[in-house]
Amino acid sequence: NSEFTRRVDEMVAELKRLLRERRLEHERQVHEAHERETRMAQDMESLETEHRGVLDALKDELGAEDELSRMVGKLQVTEKSSREAVARLAKRKEALEAMLAGKQRVVDEKREVIRAQREKNLPELGFFENKMGLAVVGGGQPSLLSFVFTLISLSDPQRPFTITLDLSQRAYQATHCSPRLDGLSAHVEWLNETRDFHGFLKRIRHEFSTLYNETT
Repeated sequence: NSEFTRRVDEMVAELKRLLRERRLEHERQVHEAHERETRMAQDMESLETEHRGVLDALKDELGAEDELSRMVGKLQVTEKSSREAVARLAKRKEALEAMLAGKQRVVDEKREVIRAQREKNLPELGFFENKMGLAVVGGGQPSLLSFVFTLISLSDPQRPFTITLDLSQRAYQATHCSPRLDGLSAHVEWLNETRDFHGFLKRIRHEFSTLYNETT
């Protein structure tokens, strides 16, 4: 039971880590967008100052009013383009914030599902461990979890009947089963559809018991 709880906590910790990484990436992108916006504002100010100097010089030295009007028009186009670029950056920022909020909701929903499933499974797992010889152990990799049943064989109560699940994806997969069960894939599909872990363990133990009785 403690190992099963530890594995679930590790999965939650991994989700938190991914969320932190995505939040940091979002903050980095927002910071870069702010810096680009600042640089554009500075460039606009420098450009405006430069153009103003050119226009003043033309007006004073040549008195070319038509050239002055043309330069002013170019400056207005530049200002409009800069404003449009800032607006695009603002929209991108809003989209990133909305995406991050959506991912946060997904993580929160998964955390709640895991918490509810854990509370639901604790009494059943205690019964399995104490009365039906279930042990939950690591599967050799961080994403694997093995369920070892005993008290099935009458002649050898400690004989292990083992199934190992890969919990790295939402759709669980059975990576090992000893002895082999012909209908295992159907039970794993049922688990992925219902998310009823203790019901799945009942089914697997029943299959192991039936197999043992048929072979003996």
